[in-house]
Amino acid sequence: MSATIPTIQPYNAFSTMLPVFKDAEKQALLERDGYVIIDYYTPSEMEELVSLYKTWHPTDEKGFFPSTFSKDEQYRQKADVAIQRLGQRSIQHYFENIKVVCGSFIVKAPDPDSGMGIHQDMTLVDEKRFTGINIWCPLVDLTPENGVLYALKGSHRLVPTMRGSTIPAIYDDTEVREAITFYAEPIYLKAGQAIVFDQSIIHFSPPNESNEARIVTNTFITHKEATFQIAYWDKENYGDKVEVFAQADDFMTNYAQFGHDINARPRMGKSLGFMNYTFPRLSVDQLDEIYGKYKERPKQVICTLPPEQPATSFIKRLWQRLWSR
Repeated sequence: MSATIPTIQPYNAFSTMLPVFKDAEKQALLERDGYVIIDYYTPSEMEELVSLYKTWHPTDEKGFFPSTFSKDEQYRQKADVAIQRLGQRSIQHYFENIKVVCGSFIVKAPDPDSGMGIHQDMTLVDEKRFTGINIWCPLVDLTPENGVLYALKGSHRLVPTMRGSTIPAIYDDTEVREAITFYAEPIYLKAGQAIVFDQSIIHFSPPNESNEARIVTNTFITHKEATFQIAYWDKENYGDKVEVFAQADDFMTNYAQFGHDINARPRMGKSLGFMNYTFPRLSVDQLDEIYGKYKERPKQVICTLPPEQPATSFIKRLWQRLWSR
């Protein structure tokens, strides 16, 4: 780690969320809960998107597959342009003082390995000032069988975090993940409804066990003045510091490391320096104190997960236990 690279001021408190919704009530819900449900696509917009997806999707697609992971640069770019275009009507209706940065398909093929484990999305803006927001909209009704989205309400304000593929998560503990799974709520969206959520909210989804692909579009928006940045941690060399990289607005579409080599030091962007970071962790007691007032959690262990196993395996096995009750 070079001594000539500056240290960036760390996150030590949550900033006031700058408005993005025109409607004050929706803005208040986003700030309180971390997400809002809106009507987003019309039937004709969805029909066009499904047609484009079926035309463009890679033949090697399986499991959980965002278009941003594809090695096909043309597919990534075409999906981005089409999803932004077909969402423009709703974006103009609902939002103000924002910029649309990227559109992508997020698809779960019918596959027992298509579950997406407990996670927060990676940090993409300076969250001391701005908010990264996803508009996540399924093109099919969500069901328990096809991988419904679960979200932990209000978890965007549990603790300030830096997030990236190499940075330890605040929920990297078996019993903490079990508590999150218990307290999280399923979001049964209808086709064309979208959940607009703060990227730092904790969410996950089980595998798609239906016979059809679960096709979703995701549109990333943020405040007009925000610029892109991502975080990277080298466990062997960085100690209690995280390196921050400035990125161009087309980063999400052009970052080839998403699909492979995502844990390597970023080869795109410019290093802005290092940020001191305490690597916070959630505890079961914290979650019980916050969420237990609404829903009493059984104290026995629901299931166990050896530390070396991926979270997706945990979620799959846990759902088998929960849904069999």
